[in-house]
Amino acid sequence: MKEIIWTAGAGRELQEVYEELEDTRANTGVNLIEEVQRMLELLSAQPHMGSYFEKPARKLLVAHRYGVIYSPEARGVVVLSFVDMRRDLQPLRKRIRDWFGWRE
Repeated sequence: MKEIIWTAGAGRELQEVYEELEDTRANTGVNLIEEVQRMLELLSAQPHMGSYFEKPARKLLVAHRYGVIYSPEARGVVVLSFVDMRRDLQPLRKRIRDWFGWRE
């Protein structure tokens, strides 16, 4: 089992989504967190299960709408971003390429 390591940015993104959901309807944020935890348990055991988002980063869909963008590494599974997959993802793709130091 690999350790799950959240970047500060990804943790902030998850917190923002949680707060928005809880403000909309009670327990929807809690339900999302529970689903994220279940998915992360699977990911810990199978770190390469997600499809590529922007190599070497991978993605897994959570709650039919959100994506966990992550990188399987020797030290563990690093969660890079938690994002609504319906939005424009090009800025995130560029940021991932910059993180890993490759250019188009």
